[in-house]
Amino acid sequence: MALEIRPIALAEYELASQVALNSFTHLAAQYQSAQGVATFAEVASPAQMRARDAAGGATWVAIIQSTIIGLIQVRADAHITLLFILPEFQSRGVGRALIKAADAQQRLETVHASPNSVMAYMRYGFMPIGAEQLSETGIRFVPMKRN
Repeated sequence: MALEIRPIALAEYELASQVALNSFTHLAAQYQSAQGVATFAEVASPAQMRARDAAGGATWVAIIQSTIIGLIQVRADAHITLLFILPEFQSRGVGRALIKAADAQQRLETVHASPNSVMAYMRYGFMPIGAEQLSETGIRFVPMKRN
């Protein structure tokens, strides 16, 4: 199966949002409070994803056989907002391919990684720059920066 990485189409935000929500629920929600889970659902909503892209961000999708299996969204300041791959497609190079596509437009600099994804981001060249934190909106994260 061939993997395709490309910018998101306007009609795909709903599907991309579902990929993010499904992956988050499966892998990261257990590390978050109820408030954090609710906050993430809003952050990953199609409306907010579109709004961030309209404000200068960019989203790429990973597609296999016409199905979105992953996505990366990057703000204009080179901060990764969302990076999610469906669980059954993880550890197959999809995340690395998404990061490479986003990097081709602008070098990615920072991410607020979910505690369970710190090691994955380290493999992509990001390093923790502080201890685990809790945002005002209830999201637990580790601030990371790329060297």
